[in-house]
Amino acid sequence: MNFRKLFGWATRAQTSEQEINTRLWRNEPFFNLGGSQPISHHTVYSCINVIAEGCAMLPFILYRKQDGGRVPAIDHPLYDLLQYSPNPHMTAFQYMQLLFFEKLHYGDHFALKVFDEAGRLVELYPIEYARVLPFWYLEQETGLRRRAYRVTGFTGMQAVFLEDEIFHIQFKPILSGDNYSLRGASVWNQYQDKTIDAANQAEDFVSKGFENGINMSGHISIDTPLDAEKSALIRKQMQEAYGGSDKNGVVGVFGHGAKFYPHSQTSKDGQILETRKYDRSVIAGILRVSAHLINDLEKATFSNVEHLDLAHYKHCLLPHLIDLEQTGRKDLLAPDERKQLELGHDDSLLLRGDQKSFAEVLEKAVQNAQMTPNEAREKRGLPPMPGGEKLFINSASIPIEMAGTNKGQADDA
Repeated sequence: MNFRKLFGWATRAQTSEQEINTRLWRNEPFFNLGGSQPISHHTVYSCINVIAEGCAMLPFILYRKQDGGRVPAIDHPLYDLLQYSPNPHMTAFQYMQLLFFEKLHYGDHFALKVFDEAGRLVELYPIEYARVLPFWYLEQETGLRRRAYRVTGFTGMQAVFLEDEIFHIQFKPILSGDNYSLRGASVWNQYQDKTIDAANQAEDFVSKGFENGINMSGHISIDTPLDAEKSALIRKQMQEAYGGSDKNGVVGVFGHGAKFYPHSQTSKDGQILETRKYDRSVIAGILRVSAHLINDLEKATFSNVEHLDLAHYKHCLLPHLIDLEQTGRKDLLAPDERKQLELGHDDSLLLRGDQKSFAEVLEKAVQNAQMTPNEAREKRGLPPMPGGEKLFINSASIPIEMAGTNKGQADDA
């Protein structure tokens, strides 16, 4: 099947018709993700955006192992793909931001792998989450269960892809039932019924309160008995005269001995602010996002904000970065390439905002022969200098067995 007919922007990798026809896959229609989504809550969106942008801004680099160290593998096509642009339509930052956004929100991210004539991966095309249906099939040669993906195109055409044709990164693999480790489960699958629903209900309560003008909510007591028709008429007149936020502060006038008994409560009585702060804290805690990064500065100070940033990197961003590196090694590198190549993130970018710390790190690295002056200049975006390719060490540092040697010689003289 020609993948160009399916999506209109890529050609699928070659798979024999016999392989496709021998697979066991479910004939389920394309499904649409409707209804209320956790992403509609502002704190959920803020937290996911903080993680997605924080991970996407760190360069994802392909390295070649060399003499016990590693150097960027700039001659490999995967280097440019991950560093600059995975396909003609996206930058690397845009793609990585989408990858982490879908991973956190849906639990899965899918992308089509496109290979050149030499069989090397040259492009990655993200596929809309709702258009991909993973399934298990039995491999006839081994009798083992393998994963495949049924993709529905924009025109309704469908195609099946093998596991080595799709780049699939998961959040929390499902560990039970027929879908055991087949696809990822978003964290919201576990908290949707309680945490997210409760937070959305609190937001709806506030919204409706402002919509109704907060005040004039209650009942009217009239001495004269009223039938249903007259009660409905009075209720309609009251709503038209005093309902809505634009009527807030209007003075009510009642006659015929009518008395108004309010049912409304203040924001303080309803603990609206406390509830919203609690929901924000719980949601941020689920994703391990530091509170100060979503504009919650109650416990942030000038003395601890730097440590909060470090904690955010170690406990929130780093697990996702390691997951991407390991998944990339498994799915983006050929088995024979894994011995010579490895994937990693350049986390030194996190220090660029703190120029003093960044300069001190480079200075110590040069003085302790961990980095040449030209390598340090490259980190600062400066050109190399003659003689800067050598390693240097601080002259004050000497081996411990030589300590006191000069002093002894001076005494003998």
